[in-house]
Amino acid sequence: MKQQNQKILKLYTHTFGQGPSLTLIHGWGAQSAVWRDWAQSRLAADFQLTLIDLPGFGESSAIENKVDVNQAWLSALADVLPENTHLLGWSLGGLMAQQLACLYPEKVKTLTCLASTPRFVQADDWAYGISMPLMADFIKALGLDSAALLNRFWKLQLQGGDGARQLMKHFVSQMQNRQLPSFQGLQQGLHLLRDLDLRDRLGDIHQPTLWLLGEKDPLVPLAITQDLIACQSHAKVCVIEGAAHVPFFSHPEQTAAALIGFLKEQHVSV
Repeated sequence: MKQQNQKILKLYTHTFGQGPSLTLIHGWGAQSAVWRDWAQSRLAADFQLTLIDLPGFGESSAIENKVDVNQAWLSALADVLPENTHLLGWSLGGLMAQQLACLYPEKVKTLTCLASTPRFVQADDWAYGISMPLMADFIKALGLDSAALLNRFWKLQLQGGDGARQLMKHFVSQMQNRQLPSFQGLQQGLHLLRDLDLRDRLGDIHQPTLWLLGEKDPLVPLAITQDLIACQSHAKVCVIEGAAHVPFFSHPEQTAAALIGFLKEQHVSV
């Protein structure tokens, strides 16, 4: 087990910029490089940025399926998480960020969930997100042709947003030119998206929290807003008009402004 844990903790991080610490965790099907252009141009002048590759994504090695995947991912992330950091999680990264804020309050100063939710699949008491049959189709498709599924998912994330056609072409081209995630990382990530339900834990997150949502997000509908506030009454919700599931890519200036505005409200010097 010791040897296994040592392998789990080998996550790739990339740090640059200057100022207060801000850590970014990417979503499913991506890697830390997805942030770099936006982070470099919009954030690096004001923050010391740490970009993390999730297990099995980008430069980070995958972990074995026989371990508790959620706990292993959280342990690996906690090991590379800077002290006293502001934390931003996008989509699947938001699920991990919520748990890190709850488990490591001494490390996480503020929490921003970008195009994320405490539960990604629908349930009898949760009408938002992906239906369970569609999630099952995604998991099945992954086993048949992971490259085709990734291409489909990259396009889905921009569907319905402003300028979707051109943005899809540009985004897919960028993603195809980067290192593709491992099958193991993709599979584990889908299982986490399917299984995690953090609604009951949001009340245990006491850090200032921002839910930063895309107006036209096909995966996280705006109707979720009232339920988010019901789960976490002190949280703030901000909407990026015209954005789908990748606001930092489609609306980089507006997304950065909303994030920096939130952090300024917490008396962060930027």
